[in-house]
Amino acid sequence: MASNRYELTATRLILPSGVELRRIRALEDIVLWDGSVVTAGALGGWVESIANLDQSGNSWIFGNGKSYNRARVAGSAILRDEAEAFEQALIYGNAILEMRGRAYGNTRVLDFAKIRCDAQARDFSKIYGHAILTGNCLAGGQARIAGNAVLSGYVIAEEFTRIYGYASLLEDAYAGGSSRIYDRVVMLGRSRADGKARLSGCIQMKDDAHATEDAVIYGNNVIDGNTVIRDCSLVSNCPDKYASNNCPPVPVVNGCI
Repeated sequence: MASNRYELTATRLILPSGVELRRIRALEDIVLWDGSVVTAGALGGWVESIANLDQSGNSWIFGNGKSYNRARVAGSAILRDEAEAFEQALIYGNAILEMRGRAYGNTRVLDFAKIRCDAQARDFSKIYGHAILTGNCLAGGQARIAGNAVLSGYVIAEEFTRIYGYASLLEDAYAGGSSRIYDRVVMLGRSRADGKARLSGCIQMKDDAHATEDAVIYGNNVIDGNTVIRDCSLVSNCPDKYASNNCPPVPVVNGCI
C-alpha cells in the first residue's frame, strides 16, 4: 500500500464562506514535473480535506493556493500563489493555476494548460492542451479552449465556443454561441464571434467587428470598424499551412493584461 505524500497540519484557515481549510505538509520529497522539488517537511497550501489533493502522483499546492469543496488537484498539477480551485473543479495532468487564477463550477483544466493572473474558468468549460488563460479573462459555459490558444485582457469565452490552434483573443474580445476560432486568428478590441461563425487562417478581427450567424471567414483578412459579417464567406489568398511568417504578427502578451 502506498504511503501518504503529505499530511494535514493543525494550522487552520476559515474562509468568509465558513469553509475550514488545513495547511498541508510534505511527508517525503516530491519531484514536480517542472523540475522543482518539494522537500519532506515543507509546508504547502490549503485544502479542506485530503480529497482535494491526491495522495498519489506528484501534484502539489504551494503558498496560499487553495483547493476545497469537491475540487480535486491530481496527476502532476500545480497550484501556487493565491490560486484557488473549488466547487467541483478538476485540475489534472500538468496543469498550473497560479497568481490569482481560479477554477470552479465543473470546469476541467488538463494537460499543460495554465490559468494565471486574475483569469477564471467556470461552469462546464474545459481548458486543455497548452492553452493559457491570463489577464482578467473568463471561460465559462461549455467553452473549450485548447491547443496553443491564448485568452487575455477582459476576454469572455462562453456558451459552446471552441478556440484552438494558435488563436489569440485579447483586450475585450468575445466568443460565444457555437463559434469556432482556430489556426492563427487574432481577435482584438471589442470584436465578437458568435452564432455559428467560423474563423480560421490568418484572420484579424478588431474594433467592433462582429462575425455571427453562419459567417465563414478565412484567409488573411483584417476585419475592423463596425463590420458585421453573417451568412457568407470572406476569403483571400493565404497558404494552406498558416505558418507564422505568413500571418500578421500576434500582439505579445506581457504580464497580467
